[in-house]
Amino acid sequence: MKSTILYSILSCMALFTVGCSSSSDDTNTALPHKGAKTVLMQNVADNLPELQSVEKDSMWSVTDGVSVTEVKMVFRTYNTHMLIAEIDLTKGVTLTPSCADNAELPTKLQPLTEQMQALEKAGKTVYAGINGDFFGKGKDGYQSMNVFVKDGKVIKDMYTAGNEGMIIKLKNGDIRIVHPRFFKSYSADIQEAVGGFHALITDGEPNELLAVNDLTMKFDARTFVGLSQDNKKCYLFVVDGGQDDFSKGMRVEDAISICKYAGCHNAVNLDGGASSTFAIKDSKGTINVLNKPSNGEQRRVFNGLVVIKKG
Repeated sequence: MKSTILYSILSCMALFTVGCSSSSDDTNTALPHKGAKTVLMQNVADNLPELQSVEKDSMWSVTDGVSVTEVKMVFRTYNTHMLIAEIDLTKGVTLTPSCADNAELPTKLQPLTEQMQALEKAGKTVYAGINGDFFGKGKDGYQSMNVFVKDGKVIKDMYTAGNEGMIIKLKNGDIRIVHPRFFKSYSADIQEAVGGFHALITDGEPNELLAVNDLTMKFDARTFVGLSQDNKKCYLFVVDGGQDDFSKGMRVEDAISICKYAGCHNAVNLDGGASSTFAIKDSKGTINVLNKPSNGEQRRVFNGLVVIKKG
């Protein structure tokens, strides 16, 4: 008799425990927008099944027309950390390239924050920046793998096979993302250009012909940039990677999905891995790295894409 009563009590306790666990799981699942609070991440979360939950998405203003959103999420079962700068190009801000020491003919590498400081010394007011193009070493020093134009001067007008995008600023101030094969047709009107590698989205269509290789399929840190359909809003993305407990990273096809639901009509992949860097200038005027580069410190890079004050 006693054993029967004890069994009944234990059975009820087990059912109560299961019921509590189920209720907790249901509560987590039922969180609106998978926990996202910002409009940007709510749209991404609502449309992207691979995004399982958003643990944090906080947004703050850097200056009028520039905001930053920091995201901690579970993506494809992995911890993932991402930073997004939203730039309203109708405000008093624009994009410009950076390079080592702001040189007229750059041939060396330098951390992004130092490149941004060099722009400040040259009279620019900088707000935020990301690393730019892939790079390599040539006979005269380092060079970008894609087209590079700075301050109206063409530093490199050739691109390596496989490079499918570049960010250009026209002499009238308009920003575009186009394939580098169009460089010559735009060249008379280009004031500045920073090259990228994979096309992520072209005229609203996600890249369905993405190469399948170690570069695209590896979960890694990523840097990419996109523009809205009217070219009036720019998005700068950096996803940390190579640090499983903190941020696993993404594949290139994941970057395509993020761009699509963030509102990009055109987007291109920039240099990633240990090169991925996201920096802003704080209220005290100090330029800080906000992400966690996978090498534990900033990598020296060839160029960057920096948000500055117009004028």
